Amino acid sequence: MKLPFVSTLTFRYLCHYEDKMRFGVAKPETGFPFVSAFTFSYLWELFYFLSVMKRGFIYTILLSILLGSCNHHDTEKAEILYQNGMEMEKRYMPDSAVIFYHKALKRLDESNDNELKSKIYNQLGDLLLEHNIYETARSAYQQALYVSKELEDKSNLSHAYRGIGKYHFLYKDRDSAFYYFEKPLGFFPEIKNREERSSVYNNLTSAYKLKNDIKSALECNAKALSLTNDEVKRLRNYAVRGQLFAMQMQYDSALFYLEQASCSEEKSVKASAYFKLADLPEKSGITDSMKYRYLQEAYRLSDSIENMAVSHQIDRQEQIRITSDLKEQSHIRLIVSITVSIIVVLLLSIVVFFIYRKHLKRRNERIFAHKWERQEARAQENENRELQIIDIIRKAGETCSKHFKESNIYTDLYKKINSDKESLSYNEQKSFQTTILKEFDTYLQQVSSIVPLTDNDAFLCALLQLGFSTKECAACRGISSETIRSQRTRIRKKIPQNFLSQGLGIVILGEENLSKR
Repeated sequence: MKLPFVSTLTFRYLCHYEDKMRFGVAKPETGFPFVSAFTFSYLWELFYFLSVMKRGFIYTILLSILLGSCNHHDTEKAEILYQNGMEMEKRYMPDSAVIFYHKALKRLDESNDNELKSKIYNQLGDLLLEHNIYETARSAYQQALYVSKELEDKSNLSHAYRGIGKYHFLYKDRDSAFYYFEKPLGFFPEIKNREERSSVYNNLTSAYKLKNDIKSALECNAKALSLTNDEVKRLRNYAVRGQLFAMQMQYDSALFYLEQASCSEEKSVKASAYFKLADLPEKSGITDSMKYRYLQEAYRLSDSIENMAVSHQIDRQEQIRITSDLKEQSHIRLIVSITVSIIVVLLLSIVVFFIYRKHLKRRNERIFAHKWERQEARAQENENRELQIIDIIRKAGETCSKHFKESNIYTDLYKKINSDKESLSYNEQKSFQTTILKEFDTYLQQVSSIVPLTDNDAFLCALLQLGFSTKECAACRGISSETIRSQRTRIRKKIPQNFLSQGLGIVILGEENLSKR
Protein backbone atom coordinates (compact mmCIF):
# COMPACT_ATOMS: atom_id res chain seq x y z
CA MET A 1 0.00 0.00 0.00
CA LYS A 2 2.88 2.37 0.76
CA LEU A 3 4.65 1.90 -2.56
CA PRO A 4 1.73 2.97 -4.82
CA PHE A 5 1.05 5.90 -2.51
CA VAL A 6 4.66 7.13 -2.69
CA SER A 7 4.72 6.56 -6.47
CA THR A 8 1.54 8.59 -6.87
CA LEU A 9 3.02 11.39 -4.78
CA THR A 10 6.20 11.38 -6.82
CA PHE A 11 4.32 11.45 -10.11
CA ARG A 12 2.03 14.28 -9.00
CA TYR A 13 5.01 16.13 -7.57
CA LEU A 14 6.75 16.05 -10.96
CA CYS A 15 3.60 17.06 -12.86
CA HIS A 16 3.02 20.10 -10.63
CA TYR A 17 6.69 20.92 -10.12
CA GLU A 18 6.48 24.29 -11.80
CA ASP A 19 3.86 25.53 -9.32
CA LYS A 20 5.88 24.27 -6.35
CA MET A 21 9.38 25.33 -7.42
CA ARG A 22 8.93 28.62 -5.56
CA PHE A 23 9.53 26.57 -2.39
CA GLY A 24 12.59 24.85 -3.83
CA VAL A 25 14.72 27.46 -5.54
CA ALA A 26 17.99 27.33 -3.61
CA LYS A 27 18.68 31.06 -3.27
CA PRO A 28 19.85 32.94 -0.16
CA GLU A 29 16.84 35.27 -0.14
CA THR A 30 14.27 32.43 0.05
CA GLY A 31 16.00 30.48 2.78
CA PHE A 32 14.76 27.06 1.46
CA PRO A 33 17.21 24.43 0.17
CA PHE A 34 16.40 22.32 -2.87
CA VAL A 35 15.18 19.40 -0.81
CA SER A 36 12.44 21.64 0.63
CA ALA A 37 10.56 21.39 -2.66
CA PHE A 38 9.89 17.70 -2.11
CA THR A 39 9.33 18.26 1.62
CA PHE A 40 6.54 20.80 1.11
CA SER A 41 5.04 18.84 -1.75
CA TYR A 42 4.98 15.73 0.39
CA LEU A 43 3.36 17.65 3.28
CA TRP A 44 0.59 18.98 1.05
CA GLU A 45 -0.09 15.55 -0.44
CA LEU A 46 -0.07 14.02 3.04
CA PHE A 47 -2.47 16.77 4.16
CA TYR A 48 -4.92 15.68 1.45
CA PHE A 49 -4.47 11.97 2.15
CA LEU A 50 -5.03 12.28 5.91
CA SER A 51 -8.10 14.48 5.48
CA VAL A 52 -10.02 11.56 3.94
CA MET A 53 -8.94 9.08 6.58
CA LYS A 54 -10.94 8.21 9.66
CA ARG A 55 -8.70 10.25 11.98
CA GLY A 56 -7.60 12.65 9.25
CA PHE A 57 -9.22 15.64 10.94
CA ILE A 58 -6.74 15.57 13.86
CA TYR A 59 -3.76 15.22 11.56
CA THR A 60 -5.09 18.02 9.37
CA ILE A 61 -5.16 20.40 12.34
CA LEU A 62 -1.60 19.47 13.33
CA LEU A 63 -0.28 20.00 9.81
CA SER A 64 -2.16 23.32 9.52
CA ILE A 65 -0.42 24.55 12.68
CA LEU A 66 2.93 23.46 11.23
CA LEU A 67 2.37 25.28 7.94
CA GLY A 68 0.97 28.32 9.75
CA SER A 69 4.17 28.59 11.79
CA CYS A 70 6.11 28.68 8.48
CA ASN A 71 3.98 31.64 7.32
CA HIS A 72 4.55 33.42 10.62
CA HIS A 73 8.29 32.92 10.17
CA ASP A 74 8.00 34.47 6.69
CA THR A 75 6.28 37.55 8.15
CA GLU A 76 9.02 38.02 10.75
CA LYS A 77 11.70 37.60 8.07
CA ALA A 78 9.90 40.15 5.86
CA GLU A 79 9.86 42.66 8.75
CA ILE A 80 13.62 42.22 9.20
CA LEU A 81 14.23 42.71 5.46
CA TYR A 82 12.06 45.85 5.54
CA GLN A 83 14.09 47.27 8.44
CA ASN A 84 17.29 46.47 6.55
CA GLY A 85 15.94 48.40 3.58
CA MET A 86 15.20 51.41 5.80
CA GLU A 87 18.76 51.23 7.14
CA MET A 88 20.16 51.21 3.58
CA GLU A 89 18.16 54.37 2.81
CA LYS A 90 19.66 56.12 5.84
CA ARG A 91 23.12 55.17 4.56
CA TYR A 92 22.35 56.65 1.10
CA MET A 93 22.41 53.20 -0.55
CA PRO A 94 19.02 53.23 -2.35
CA ASP A 95 19.94 50.45 -4.77
CA SER A 96 20.48 48.08 -1.82
CA ALA A 97 17.25 49.33 -0.21
CA VAL A 98 15.27 48.41 -3.35
CA ILE A 99 16.68 44.87 -3.19
CA PHE A 100 15.63 44.43 0.45
CA TYR A 101 12.12 45.79 -0.18
CA HIS A 102 11.56 43.39 -3.08
CA LYS A 103 12.84 40.48 -0.99
CA ALA A 104 10.45 41.44 1.82
CA LEU A 105 7.49 41.64 -0.59
CA LYS A 106 8.43 38.26 -2.04
CA ARG A 107 8.35 36.83 1.48
CA LEU A 108 4.84 38.22 1.94
CA ASP A 109 3.39 36.71 -1.26
CA GLU A 110 1.32 34.17 0.67
CA SER A 111 0.87 36.27 3.82
CA ASN A 112 -2.25 38.16 4.94
CA ASP A 113 -0.27 40.90 6.67
CA ASN A 114 -1.65 43.67 4.46
CA GLU A 115 -0.50 46.41 6.82
CA LEU A 116 3.17 45.44 6.39
CA LYS A 117 2.68 44.93 2.64
CA SER A 118 1.17 48.39 2.17
CA LYS A 119 3.87 49.96 4.32
CA ILE A 120 6.64 48.39 2.20
CA TYR A 121 4.95 49.31 -1.09
CA ASN A 122 4.58 52.92 0.07
CA GLN A 123 8.22 53.07 1.20
CA LEU A 124 9.34 51.59 -2.13
CA GLY A 125 7.19 54.09 -4.02
CA ASP A 126 8.67 57.02 -2.06
CA LEU A 127 12.21 55.84 -2.79
CA LEU A 128 11.60 55.35 -6.52
CA LEU A 129 9.75 58.68 -6.83
CA GLU A 130 12.62 60.48 -5.08
CA HIS A 131 15.02 59.10 -7.70
CA ASN A 132 12.79 59.98 -10.70
CA ILE A 133 11.64 56.43 -11.55
CA TYR A 134 8.05 57.59 -11.86
CA GLU A 135 6.12 54.77 -13.54
CA THR A 136 7.53 52.05 -11.28
CA ALA A 137 6.82 54.26 -8.25
CA ARG A 138 3.21 54.70 -9.36
CA SER A 139 2.79 50.92 -9.66
CA ALA A 140 4.10 50.51 -6.10
CA TYR A 141 1.59 53.08 -4.79
CA GLN A 142 -1.26 51.36 -6.64
CA GLN A 143 -0.30 48.05 -5.02
CA ALA A 144 -0.28 49.79 -1.62
CA LEU A 145 -3.71 51.23 -2.41
CA TYR A 146 -5.08 47.78 -3.25
CA VAL A 147 -3.82 45.99 -0.12
CA SER A 148 -4.64 48.77 2.39
CA LYS A 149 -8.29 49.50 1.52
CA GLU A 150 -9.70 47.07 4.10
CA LEU A 151 -7.39 48.07 6.96
CA GLU A 152 -8.91 49.76 9.99
CA ASP A 153 -6.07 52.29 10.23
CA LYS A 154 -6.18 54.35 7.01
CA SER A 155 -2.67 55.79 7.40
CA ASN A 156 -1.18 53.56 4.68
CA LEU A 157 -4.16 54.17 2.39
CA SER A 158 -3.67 57.92 2.81
CA HIS A 159 0.04 57.53 2.07
CA ALA A 160 -0.76 55.62 -1.16
CA TYR A 161 -3.23 58.29 -2.36
CA ARG A 162 -0.68 61.00 -1.65
CA GLY A 163 2.00 59.05 -3.54
CA ILE A 164 -0.18 58.86 -6.66
CA GLY A 165 -0.98 62.54 -6.20
CA LYS A 166 2.75 63.38 -6.10
CA TYR A 167 3.22 61.37 -9.30
CA HIS A 168 0.62 63.58 -11.07
CA PHE A 169 2.03 66.69 -9.37
CA LEU A 170 5.48 66.03 -10.85
CA TYR A 171 3.88 65.67 -14.29
CA LYS A 172 2.14 69.06 -13.81
CA ASP A 173 -1.32 67.44 -13.91
CA ARG A 174 -2.85 69.82 -11.36
CA ASP A 175 -6.41 68.49 -11.37
CA SER A 176 -5.42 64.84 -10.90
CA ALA A 177 -2.86 65.75 -8.24
CA PHE A 178 -5.42 67.82 -6.31
CA TYR A 179 -7.97 65.00 -6.60
CA TYR A 180 -5.64 62.45 -4.99
CA PHE A 181 -4.32 64.91 -2.38
CA GLU A 182 -7.90 65.60 -1.24
CA LYS A 183 -8.85 61.91 -1.07
CA PRO A 184 -7.52 61.35 2.52
CA LEU A 185 -9.80 64.12 3.81
CA GLY A 186 -12.74 61.77 3.21
CA PHE A 187 -11.49 59.37 5.91
CA PHE A 188 -9.32 61.77 7.91
CA PRO A 189 -10.61 60.68 11.39
CA GLU A 190 -9.56 57.07 10.58
CA ILE A 191 -5.93 58.11 9.97
CA LYS A 192 -4.29 57.25 13.29
CA ASN A 193 -0.75 58.38 12.42
CA ARG A 194 -0.36 62.04 13.40
CA GLU A 195 2.58 62.62 11.01
CA GLU A 196 0.54 61.18 8.12
CA ARG A 197 -2.18 63.73 8.87
CA SER A 198 0.45 66.44 8.77
CA SER A 199 1.72 65.14 5.41
CA VAL A 200 -1.80 65.31 3.95
CA TYR A 201 -1.91 69.04 4.65
CA ASN A 202 1.66 69.45 3.38
CA ASN A 203 0.66 68.07 -0.03
CA LEU A 204 -2.48 70.19 -0.10
CA THR A 205 -0.26 73.22 0.59
CA SER A 206 1.79 72.41 -2.52
CA ALA A 207 -1.36 71.92 -4.61
CA TYR A 208 -2.87 75.23 -3.53
CA LYS A 209 0.44 77.01 -4.13
CA LEU A 210 0.48 75.62 -7.67
CA LYS A 211 -3.02 77.06 -8.13
CA ASN A 212 -1.82 80.44 -6.72
CA ASP A 213 -4.38 80.14 -3.89
CA ILE A 214 -1.93 81.47 -1.27
CA LYS A 215 -4.55 81.96 1.44
CA SER A 216 -5.64 78.30 1.34
CA ALA A 217 -2.00 77.19 1.09
CA LEU A 218 -1.13 79.12 4.27
CA GLU A 219 -4.11 77.60 6.10
CA CYS A 220 -3.04 74.05 5.16
CA ASN A 221 0.56 74.85 6.07
CA ALA A 222 -0.54 76.06 9.51
CA LYS A 223 -2.54 72.83 10.07
CA ALA A 224 0.48 70.75 9.00
CA LEU A 225 2.69 72.63 11.48
CA SER A 226 0.21 72.08 14.29
CA LEU A 227 0.17 68.31 13.68
CA THR A 228 3.86 67.49 13.16
CA ASN A 229 6.33 66.70 15.94
CA ASP A 230 9.17 65.95 13.52
CA GLU A 231 11.88 68.66 13.57
CA VAL A 232 12.90 68.18 9.92
CA LYS A 233 9.29 68.40 8.70
CA ARG A 234 8.67 71.44 10.88
CA LEU A 235 11.61 73.34 9.36
CA ARG A 236 10.65 72.18 5.85
CA ASN A 237 7.19 73.64 6.51
CA TYR A 238 8.85 76.85 7.68
CA ALA A 239 10.68 77.08 4.34
CA VAL A 240 7.39 76.65 2.46
CA ARG A 241 5.65 79.15 4.74
CA GLY A 242 8.42 81.68 4.16
CA GLN A 243 8.05 81.34 0.39
CA LEU A 244 4.27 81.78 0.66
CA PHE A 245 4.71 84.99 2.68
CA ALA A 246 7.25 86.20 0.09
CA MET A 247 4.66 85.61 -2.65
CA GLN A 248 2.31 87.86 -0.64
CA MET A 249 5.16 90.40 -0.28
CA GLN A 250 5.13 90.04 3.51
CA TYR A 251 8.92 90.07 3.59
CA ASP A 252 9.41 90.36 7.35
CA SER A 253 7.50 87.12 7.95
CA ALA A 254 9.14 85.48 4.94
CA LEU A 255 12.61 86.38 6.22
CA PHE A 256 11.82 85.07 9.71
CA TYR A 257 10.60 81.64 8.55
CA LEU A 258 13.31 81.19 5.91
CA GLU A 259 16.05 82.00 8.41
CA GLN A 260 14.51 79.44 10.79
CA ALA A 261 14.48 76.84 8.00
CA SER A 262 18.13 77.55 7.13
CA CYS A 263 19.08 76.18 10.58
CA SER A 264 17.85 72.69 9.64
CA GLU A 265 20.18 69.69 9.92
CA GLU A 266 18.68 68.32 6.66
CA LYS A 267 20.79 69.44 3.68
CA SER A 268 17.89 69.61 1.21
CA VAL A 269 15.82 71.83 3.54
CA LYS A 270 18.82 74.05 4.22
CA ALA A 271 19.65 74.42 0.50
CA SER A 272 16.03 75.22 -0.34
CA ALA A 273 15.93 77.90 2.38
CA TYR A 274 19.15 79.52 1.10
CA PHE A 275 17.87 79.61 -2.50
CA LYS A 276 14.62 81.23 -1.34
CA LEU A 277 16.53 83.78 0.78
CA ALA A 278 18.67 84.69 -2.24
CA ASP A 279 15.48 85.28 -4.27
CA LEU A 280 14.10 87.87 -1.82
CA PRO A 281 14.25 91.45 -3.17
CA GLU A 282 16.54 94.13 -1.74
CA LYS A 283 13.67 95.88 0.03
CA SER A 284 13.38 92.84 2.30
CA GLY A 285 16.83 93.67 3.70
CA ILE A 286 18.85 91.15 1.67
CA THR A 287 21.94 92.89 0.23
CA ASP A 288 24.00 91.74 -2.77
CA SER A 289 26.75 90.42 -0.52
CA MET A 290 24.19 88.40 1.48
CA LYS A 291 22.69 87.02 -1.73
CA TYR A 292 26.16 86.05 -2.88
CA ARG A 293 26.78 84.20 0.40
CA TYR A 294 23.38 82.49 0.31
CA LEU A 295 23.89 81.37 -3.29
CA GLN A 296 27.35 80.04 -2.53
CA GLU A 297 26.07 77.99 0.41
CA ALA A 298 23.00 76.79 -1.51
CA TYR A 299 25.05 75.61 -4.48
CA ARG A 300 27.53 73.89 -2.18
CA LEU A 301 24.73 71.98 -0.48
CA SER A 302 23.09 71.20 -3.83
CA ASP A 303 26.35 69.74 -5.14
CA SER A 304 26.67 67.63 -1.99
CA ILE A 305 23.10 66.32 -2.38
CA GLU A 306 23.59 65.65 -6.10
CA ASN A 307 26.73 63.61 -5.40
CA MET A 308 24.64 61.32 -3.23
CA ALA A 309 21.95 60.88 -5.87
CA VAL A 310 22.22 57.49 -7.56
CA SER A 311 18.95 57.20 -9.47
CA HIS A 312 20.75 55.54 -12.37
CA GLN A 313 21.96 52.85 -9.94
CA ILE A 314 18.40 52.19 -8.81
CA ASP A 315 17.25 52.04 -12.42
CA ARG A 316 20.06 49.60 -13.13
CA GLN A 317 19.08 47.54 -10.10
CA GLU A 318 15.48 47.43 -11.33
CA GLN A 319 16.71 46.15 -14.71
CA ILE A 320 18.91 43.56 -13.01
CA ARG A 321 15.99 42.43 -10.84
CA ILE A 322 13.70 42.08 -13.88
CA THR A 323 16.42 40.20 -15.75
CA SER A 324 16.98 38.00 -12.69
CA ASP A 325 13.26 37.19 -12.55
CA LEU A 326 13.29 36.31 -16.22
CA LYS A 327 16.28 34.04 -15.67
CA GLU A 328 14.53 32.40 -12.73
CA GLN A 329 11.41 31.76 -14.80
CA SER A 330 13.56 30.41 -17.59
CA HIS A 331 15.30 28.16 -15.08
CA ILE A 332 11.96 26.87 -13.79
CA ARG A 333 10.75 26.11 -17.30
CA LEU A 334 14.03 24.33 -17.95
CA ILE A 335 13.55 22.04 -14.94
CA VAL A 336 9.89 21.36 -15.76
CA SER A 337 10.90 20.56 -19.35
CA ILE A 338 13.77 18.30 -18.31
CA THR A 339 12.79 15.75 -20.97
CA VAL A 340 13.21 18.33 -23.75
CA SER A 341 16.28 17.88 -25.92
CA ILE A 342 19.53 19.38 -24.55
CA ILE A 343 20.28 20.88 -27.95
CA VAL A 344 17.02 22.86 -27.93
CA VAL A 345 17.79 24.13 -24.43
CA LEU A 346 21.24 25.26 -25.51
CA LEU A 347 19.82 27.06 -28.56
CA LEU A 348 17.25 28.84 -26.41
CA SER A 349 19.98 29.82 -23.94
CA ILE A 350 22.08 31.26 -26.77
CA VAL A 351 19.10 33.27 -28.06
CA VAL A 352 18.37 34.61 -24.57
CA PHE A 353 22.04 35.49 -24.13
CA PHE A 354 22.19 37.48 -27.36
CA ILE A 355 18.90 39.24 -26.60
CA TYR A 356 20.15 40.14 -23.14
CA ARG A 357 23.48 41.38 -24.50
CA LYS A 358 21.70 43.54 -27.07
CA HIS A 359 19.37 44.88 -24.39
CA LEU A 360 22.35 45.59 -22.12
CA LYS A 361 24.13 47.46 -24.92
CA ARG A 362 21.08 49.64 -25.59
CA ARG A 363 20.61 50.34 -21.90
CA ASN A 364 24.26 51.36 -21.53
CA GLU A 365 23.86 53.69 -24.50
CA ARG A 366 20.81 55.29 -22.87
CA ILE A 367 22.66 55.68 -19.57
CA PHE A 368 25.63 57.26 -21.35
CA ALA A 369 23.34 59.68 -23.22
CA HIS A 370 21.60 60.58 -19.96
CA LYS A 371 24.91 61.22 -18.21
CA TRP A 372 26.07 63.40 -21.10
CA GLU A 373 22.90 65.49 -20.93
CA ARG A 374 23.37 65.94 -17.18
CA GLN A 375 26.99 67.01 -17.68
CA GLU A 376 25.93 69.56 -20.29
CA ALA A 377 23.20 70.91 -18.02
CA ARG A 378 25.62 71.12 -15.09
CA ALA A 379 28.21 72.95 -17.22
CA GLN A 380 25.56 75.49 -18.21
CA GLU A 381 24.51 75.86 -14.59
CA ASN A 382 28.12 76.47 -13.51
CA GLU A 383 28.54 79.06 -16.25
CA ASN A 384 25.41 80.91 -15.12
CA ARG A 385 26.61 80.75 -11.51
CA GLU A 386 30.02 82.19 -12.48
CA LEU A 387 28.39 85.04 -14.41
CA GLN A 388 26.20 85.73 -11.38
CA ILE A 389 29.24 85.87 -9.08
CA ILE A 390 31.10 88.18 -11.50
CA ASP A 391 28.07 90.48 -11.63
CA ILE A 392 27.97 90.63 -7.82
CA ILE A 393 31.72 91.49 -7.74
CA ARG A 394 31.21 94.20 -10.39
CA LYS A 395 28.36 95.79 -8.44
CA ALA A 396 30.37 95.71 -5.21
CA GLY A 397 33.31 97.40 -6.96
CA GLU A 398 31.10 100.08 -8.47
CA THR A 399 29.47 100.77 -5.09
CA CYS A 400 32.81 101.07 -3.26
CA SER A 401 34.28 103.22 -6.05
CA LYS A 402 31.26 105.54 -6.07
CA HIS A 403 31.39 106.10 -2.29
CA PHE A 404 35.14 106.70 -2.26
CA LYS A 405 35.03 109.21 -5.14
CA GLU A 406 32.59 111.31 -3.15
CA SER A 407 35.14 111.70 -0.32
CA ASN A 408 37.77 114.44 0.09
CA ILE A 409 40.49 111.79 0.34
CA TYR A 410 39.95 110.84 -3.31
CA THR A 411 40.19 114.48 -4.43
CA ASP A 412 43.38 114.99 -2.45
CA LEU A 413 44.91 111.77 -3.79
CA TYR A 414 44.02 112.57 -7.39
CA LYS A 415 45.54 116.04 -7.17
CA LYS A 416 48.76 114.78 -5.66
CA ILE A 417 49.38 112.00 -8.20
CA ASN A 418 48.71 114.39 -11.08
CA SER A 419 50.94 117.15 -9.73
CA ASP A 420 54.50 117.76 -10.89
CA LYS A 421 55.81 115.34 -8.27
CA GLU A 422 56.84 112.00 -9.76
CA SER A 423 55.42 109.97 -6.87
CA LEU A 424 54.01 110.23 -3.36
CA SER A 425 56.16 110.08 -0.26
CA TYR A 426 56.46 106.80 1.64
CA ASN A 427 54.15 107.98 4.44
CA GLU A 428 51.60 109.25 1.94
CA GLN A 429 51.70 105.92 0.11
CA LYS A 430 51.09 103.95 3.30
CA SER A 431 48.35 106.30 4.46
CA PHE A 432 46.46 106.18 1.15
CA GLN A 433 46.94 102.42 0.88
CA THR A 434 45.45 101.82 4.35
CA THR A 435 42.49 104.10 3.63
CA ILE A 436 41.72 102.61 0.21
CA LEU A 437 41.98 99.01 1.42
CA LYS A 438 39.54 99.80 4.19
CA GLU A 439 37.09 101.53 1.85
CA PHE A 440 37.23 98.67 -0.68
CA ASP A 441 37.15 95.87 1.93
CA THR A 442 33.75 94.45 0.77
CA TYR A 443 34.82 94.41 -2.87
CA LEU A 444 38.28 92.93 -2.13
CA GLN A 445 36.84 90.16 0.08
CA GLN A 446 34.62 88.99 -2.77
CA VAL A 447 37.52 89.13 -5.26
CA SER A 448 39.77 87.22 -2.81
CA SER A 449 37.23 84.39 -2.61
CA ILE A 450 38.04 83.68 -6.29
CA VAL A 451 41.58 85.04 -6.75
CA PRO A 452 44.34 84.86 -4.06
CA LEU A 453 45.61 88.44 -3.58
CA THR A 454 48.52 89.95 -1.63
CA ASP A 455 48.10 93.38 0.01
CA ASN A 456 49.85 95.05 -2.94
CA ASP A 457 47.66 93.12 -5.38
CA ALA A 458 44.53 94.19 -3.49
CA PHE A 459 45.72 97.84 -3.47
CA LEU A 460 46.31 97.73 -7.23
CA CYS A 461 42.87 96.18 -7.86
CA ALA A 462 41.24 98.97 -5.83
CA LEU A 463 43.16 101.65 -7.78
CA LEU A 464 42.18 100.06 -11.09
CA GLN A 465 38.55 99.94 -9.95
CA LEU A 466 38.79 103.72 -9.45
CA GLY A 467 39.79 104.01 -13.12
CA PHE A 468 43.43 105.02 -12.49
CA SER A 469 45.83 104.64 -15.41
CA THR A 470 49.07 102.63 -15.23
CA LYS A 471 51.04 105.84 -14.73
CA GLU A 472 48.73 107.01 -11.92
CA CYS A 473 48.92 103.62 -10.19
CA ALA A 474 52.72 103.78 -10.40
CA ALA A 475 52.68 107.25 -8.79
CA CYS A 476 50.53 105.94 -5.92
CA ARG A 477 52.89 103.03 -5.34
CA GLY A 478 56.16 104.89 -5.94
CA ILE A 479 57.27 102.38 -8.58
CA SER A 480 57.66 102.30 -12.35
CA SER A 481 54.88 101.78 -14.87
CA GLU A 482 56.62 98.65 -16.12
CA THR A 483 56.37 97.12 -12.61
CA ILE A 484 52.64 97.88 -12.55
CA ARG A 485 52.20 96.11 -15.88
CA SER A 486 54.10 93.06 -14.59
CA GLN A 487 51.95 92.98 -11.46
CA ARG A 488 48.76 93.07 -13.57
CA THR A 489 50.07 90.16 -15.61
CA ARG A 490 50.73 88.15 -12.42
CA ILE A 491 47.22 88.85 -11.13
CA ARG A 492 45.72 87.77 -14.44
CA LYS A 493 47.58 84.43 -14.21
CA LYS A 494 46.07 83.85 -10.75
CA ILE A 495 42.49 84.08 -12.05
CA PRO A 496 40.95 80.59 -12.62
CA GLN A 497 40.55 79.89 -16.33
CA ASN A 498 36.76 79.43 -16.16
CA PHE A 499 36.30 82.87 -14.50
CA LEU A 500 38.88 84.45 -16.82
CA SER A 501 36.96 83.29 -19.88
CA GLN A 502 33.75 84.73 -18.41
CA GLY A 503 35.34 88.21 -18.12
CA LEU A 504 36.46 88.43 -14.47
CA GLY A 505 39.88 89.75 -15.63
CA ILE A 506 38.20 92.64 -17.39
CA VAL A 507 36.28 93.50 -14.20
CA ILE A 508 39.09 93.42 -11.62
CA LEU A 509 42.02 94.59 -13.79
CA GLY A 510 40.42 97.86 -14.75
CA GLU A 511 39.69 97.48 -18.46
CA GLU A 512 36.10 98.58 -17.79
CA ASN A 513 37.15 101.54 -15.65
CA LEU A 514 39.88 103.34 -17.61
CA SER A 515 37.45 106.07 -18.59
CA LYS A 516 35.65 106.29 -15.23
CA ARG A 517 36.38 109.03 -12.71
